[in-house]
Amino acid sequence: MQAQQTPVPAPASSGFNLTAEDLKDPRAVGNLETLCRVWGYAKYHHPVFCDTLCRVDVDSALFALLPKVVHADRETRNRHLLDWVRSLGDYTPNRIECEQALAPYDLVGTTDLGWTADTTLLGGELSKLLQELRYAERDENYYLRMGTMENGAGYHYLSLSNERSYPTQQMDSGLNLLTLFRLWNVIEYYAPNRSLTLHPWEEVLTSYIPRMGVETDPVRFSRLYFRLIRELNDGHAYAPIEMLFGQRMLPVWPLQAEGRLFVGHSDDGVLERGDEVVAIDGEPISERLELLREYASRSNEASLRQALRYYGLCTRRDTAEVVRRRAGSCDTLRVATVPYGSVSPIYDPAQLAQPPFRLLADSVGYIYAGTFSREHLAEVGQTLPRTRALIIDLRTYPLNVDGALIALIGQSLRTESVVVRQALYQTLALPGLFYRQEQWLFEDFGEVAARCTEPYKGRVILLVDELTQSNPEFQAMAFQSCPQTLTIGSPTSGATGSIVWIPLPGQITSFSGVGVLYPDGTPTQTVGVRLDVEVLPTAEGLQAGRDEVLERVLSLAAGD
Repeated sequence: MQAQQTPVPAPASSGFNLTAEDLKDPRAVGNLETLCRVWGYAKYHHPVFCDTLCRVDVDSALFALLPKVVHADRETRNRHLLDWVRSLGDYTPNRIECEQALAPYDLVGTTDLGWTADTTLLGGELSKLLQELRYAERDENYYLRMGTMENGAGYHYLSLSNERSYPTQQMDSGLNLLTLFRLWNVIEYYAPNRSLTLHPWEEVLTSYIPRMGVETDPVRFSRLYFRLIRELNDGHAYAPIEMLFGQRMLPVWPLQAEGRLFVGHSDDGVLERGDEVVAIDGEPISERLELLREYASRSNEASLRQALRYYGLCTRRDTAEVVRRRAGSCDTLRVATVPYGSVSPIYDPAQLAQPPFRLLADSVGYIYAGTFSREHLAEVGQTLPRTRALIIDLRTYPLNVDGALIALIGQSLRTESVVVRQALYQTLALPGLFYRQEQWLFEDFGEVAARCTEPYKGRVILLVDELTQSNPEFQAMAFQSCPQTLTIGSPTSGATGSIVWIPLPGQITSFSGVGVLYPDGTPTQTVGVRLDVEVLPTAEGLQAGRDEVLERVLSLAAGD
């Protein structure tokens, strides 16, 4: 067999259609659920899907099986599935060698494979075949592989780039079910946070097969797809929910408090800092918040507040009708809009215009993590001895992820390395099994510079909120390993670990591909980083143009 083959073009249609009438057959949903499980299990376990062997088009195999199993009785269904798995070719089970290879690792399982031993569900032959397939000798899977990047020795990522892409969704039942089945199996076997989904993951198939399989309206399908991605309960999961509101937006830097949106900075001559945006195009912001609650993928309530800042000011119009509240009075304005994404809800324009490191008071240093980089380390090192406190504002994502803040810890805060987190990585050898690895402050972050001999004696204060997600949450955990650190603000988004992208028919989504825990095993996903002092911005403070979190920190620094 050839190691390489010419890729087969993606078909315009699967050739399979499911109707509401088909679903009146009580066997249909259960048959499709079993097909999904067996198909995905074989895809990630059978050596025929490894890069060194002849590639079988797993999507086309699904399309061929769908009409065979949907209305079949159990015995006939299992015979079709057994014949398909056998047709993939022979393999050599080697459980002892596999378990010996994994013995040195601290292993964590996320999926229950008890169904493969259920002879009532699968029949004796298929059940035996699948259980042996678990330990088949195999090389790296064609559809899913692990790599490393230049972000440091401890950085891993999962690549699904060989998954076939399809044209824009055509409301084809087979392609719709492929969307569900591909996503379901990736999360089932390779998501370290599988247990944190909105509903039990094993119930998602039963719930979504009858809805996604028969939907023919593109708008309704899109909303159904958004709900499916919401099931991941993951702030790293992407779905284009701006389509719910429009792909233009008001030209402002948005702030939020108490479920309300305010203007922080404006490129418009009418809206000013402190103005509240009450409604856009006749739609109250409160109603948008409820839509986001239903459709926006998120990890927690902080992540929902972040989504409100992203999508709350979207519109379909070149000139939006805005209801503004100022000084207690409301009026209606016409505001010119800009393309969605041209105004960042992550980077405060006022901060971008300031030096990344500066003194806010005679004895208080301030670092804005969004623009801080290694070129500023020398200045910080020279200035810190003259300060009593250092504020690090992590209420943003770094423009330049160059390890500058980790280097700062070594330069000024810690003399020795410590474990700052535990990470869960996919084994790939046994899908659904992860290994736990401790990550050390310097060694696993690619930071080998000389470290300080006498740590900074002042207080280090971290500022966090809903915009503190992923990398800033990592940074916070690293600084929290330093005894002089205090974390102040509101809960963070609780979406940690690298992003894994999943190509889907007519779509693309993502999820958190690495599990992240504190050194003592406390989770961060859906929870966020630890807070020492919680301070939430208020509507009154934002209307007055105040940064209440920073005010509280400066007050603490002055009295420290």
